[in-house]
Amino acid sequence: MNVVFFNPGSEVDSFWGDVDKLMEFAASKLDISLDIIHSDRNHFKMITQLDSLLKSNTSFPTHIILVNEKQSAIKMLQMLYKHPVYVQFILNDISLSERESLLKDPHWKTYLLPAIIPDNYAIGAETAKTLLGRLETKKAKVLLISGDKSTPASVQRTQGANDYFFMQPNVTVTQTVYGQWSEDIAYGQTLTLLTRYPDLNLIWTASDNMAVGVVKALREKGLEAGRDVLVSSVNTSPEILKLCQEGSITALGGGHFLAGVLALVQLQYYQNSHGDFPYQNIKLFSVLNPDSAFYQMLVARDWSGIFKSQILEKLLKQ
Repeated sequence: MNVVFFNPGSEVDSFWGDVDKLMEFAASKLDISLDIIHSDRNHFKMITQLDSLLKSNTSFPTHIILVNEKQSAIKMLQMLYKHPVYVQFILNDISLSERESLLKDPHWKTYLLPAIIPDNYAIGAETAKTLLGRLETKKAKVLLISGDKSTPASVQRTQGANDYFFMQPNVTVTQTVYGQWSEDIAYGQTLTLLTRYPDLNLIWTASDNMAVGVVKALREKGLEAGRDVLVSSVNTSPEILKLCQEGSITALGGGHFLAGVLALVQLQYYQNSHGDFPYQNIKLFSVLNPDSAFYQMLVARDWSGIFKSQILEKLLKQ
């Protein structure tokens, strides 16, 4: 099996780097040839990289793993049309109507495989619920810091949080802003909005980098994250794990970096069995407990232990 993964992030990104490392470990154990191409959050670059691969004289992959970064997937699928390569999406899929339309074509009915998509809506709601549950005062004033307006994971994660807060009595959502997944942007936004909303007591964020910026801004304002203002986030970078252990982050969701390695396991199964995908019901996201064994493996970056406990053991139970 020769797999190319078009990683929309960078090798040094906290999240995308973890996706890489776990996939590389699994590929070595599963005897899969894996090549990872990074686009550094530039979806136009990702399209160009696919074009270069199609025009190269190197051996063509048997499988390609894609992420629908900023709605770039349809263009990439058009480029791959008629090429005998299986395509699997992880993390951000094309829309249901787009998938249904493509599957009417005999080519895509063969080569477009089921996607592995974590429930971003659910983790948005779960982190919001956990965050609110830790608030001791009766009235909550919330700021939402989303990622961007177009990435499905960002949209769904934020919608889950917003819907949960909307249904709760005595909760006011002050504003939703877009931090573009950036620590610096979220830091600047938080400084401004703490002045605009001096009684803000909850900040929900869609990713770890943005939460780090929030904590930095709170400290600069003389406020203590986890006491004066409660903060939640998603993702499992070493820095955010440490902040969560210290109590600066009140609620942390994570686990969706497992999507890449689960894709490799499923692709291998599909190739060997030529049948259906049996492993589509593993829950990737959860609100993390700093005292759990999984959390400690994340802190240690124990890829072997994570692969065994979170993928192999769970698959055997299905």
